[in-house]
Amino acid sequence: MVFKKNVLVVTGVLAKPLVEKYVKQSKVKVEVLSLPIQVAAFITPKYAAKKIVEMVDLKKFGLILLPGLIVGDTGEVSKIVGVPTFKGPKHAADLPTILDNLDKISLSTQKPACELMQDLLKEKILEELNQLRMEALKLEKSGFGLVIGLGDRKVWTNWGFPPLLMAEIVNSPMLSDEEIQSLARYYVDCGADIVDVGMMVGGGNPKDAERAVKTVLKAVNKPVSIDSHDVEEIRVAVEAGASLVLSIDGENMVEASKFPSIRKTPVVVTPADEDGKIPENYLERVFQLEKNIKKAKLLGFKNLIADPILNVQPFLESLLGYVEFRRRNPQIPVLFGAGNVTELIDADSVGINFLLALLAWEIGVNIIFTTQASNKTVGTVKEISTALKMVTLAKKRGIPPKDLGLNLLVFKEKRRKDESLSEVERKTKILKVQGKDGYTCDPQGYFKVKVDRETGELLVFHYRYGENKPDFAVKGLNPKDVYIKIFEKGLVSRLDHAAYLGCELEKAKIALKTGRSYIQDEDIF
Repeated sequence: MVFKKNVLVVTGVLAKPLVEKYVKQSKVKVEVLSLPIQVAAFITPKYAAKKIVEMVDLKKFGLILLPGLIVGDTGEVSKIVGVPTFKGPKHAADLPTILDNLDKISLSTQKPACELMQDLLKEKILEELNQLRMEALKLEKSGFGLVIGLGDRKVWTNWGFPPLLMAEIVNSPMLSDEEIQSLARYYVDCGADIVDVGMMVGGGNPKDAERAVKTVLKAVNKPVSIDSHDVEEIRVAVEAGASLVLSIDGENMVEASKFPSIRKTPVVVTPADEDGKIPENYLERVFQLEKNIKKAKLLGFKNLIADPILNVQPFLESLLGYVEFRRRNPQIPVLFGAGNVTELIDADSVGINFLLALLAWEIGVNIIFTTQASNKTVGTVKEISTALKMVTLAKKRGIPPKDLGLNLLVFKEKRRKDESLSEVERKTKILKVQGKDGYTCDPQGYFKVKVDRETGELLVFHYRYGENKPDFAVKGLNPKDVYIKIFEKGLVSRLDHAAYLGCELEKAKIALKTGRSYIQDEDIF
């Protein structure tokens, strides 16, 4: 449904061509009013009201949109001009979206329309996902699907519903209780449904397995799994409260079956044979996995989850193993090891994780397992969590996974919001500068800029020449807050030094947001 009233979009002189360009992309009838002020963000409600009354036939309009970046409440404009007046979007590029959804948005006199649109989309997403959860809850009560955990820690999934996301705390015996708790909370905040306690290769740390499981259970209200091949580590972890075991195979299942506590706990079964070998051919791998599952059932294991094993090389062969196993065994839950791929590829994980989530959904897996074992995969849990929401919404709506209200665009964007040159700027003679080596020292001293990745803060240390200890240090989340404090202390006496400091602080902030390394005086990319 298209908004039927005429809309007046108010802007400044410089932005007028850009605003006119974007409003033409909307189906709504719009007129653009350029007030006699260069920068639209400098318009005040009082000034806008005065000029609108002077310049416009107000009878033509049912709605007025002011720039989203202006300071103040547009309610006073409505009172003076007699037409409902609200804040529009911050950027002209968002005008078509806002204008074409005016019948769906409750505009604000204080909050930019683009932010309201995001809020609306988020509410709609939550509503759809909650509806799916309610449907899932009904099925779970009927005894269908895969259930992990007990009581209020219980999580559930089934075919047609989003897979559960499991995040591994890697090498937990090497971590303190505080580090384990911090990681567990972080993973759950990022969207993990199950926290996996990863043990060391070779085993032999049952006390650490017990400690880590209990520590995670104290930290988060989610089920905990134990990731070990050592039966003694598995036993103590299950007795400590682990609700899932990764994993048993031809090597360790006979020994593991001797313990009733392990047999009655859900276990992941892999296709490794009695010698620990996994067939490379996907059909042979599936046959070996089925053989292991059959043997596990005979040994008394009650709840089995299959892991055909996902590999980077050969990727397609391992993926075919999942497809074939699911075709032959539609009732057996399946685990999908996404971390096996992301950790072994030197490529940004965000796009890889989306494709893995999409493949996992279409194959019909029930649990996606991932890790953040290296710097290049930091953020993977959140990426897969978002990817699963996107895939879920796309499947539910029957559309491609785009324009959903959430995305995984990190370094790129759908619409560039760069401001094009105005007519006046095009006619201005522009001086092209050449770089030159060297710099002039600031008599006040110099700065060392660093980052604190745990807190997300920028750190700046000021040194006097000839001194090996800083005489002042400051930290903060925002570059502006940091450099203002430095200026207040009188530690900068040259404009070029001030410009340099601002550039370095912004570089450091970008490094924190992107996960790139920050080294002073070096490029981030």
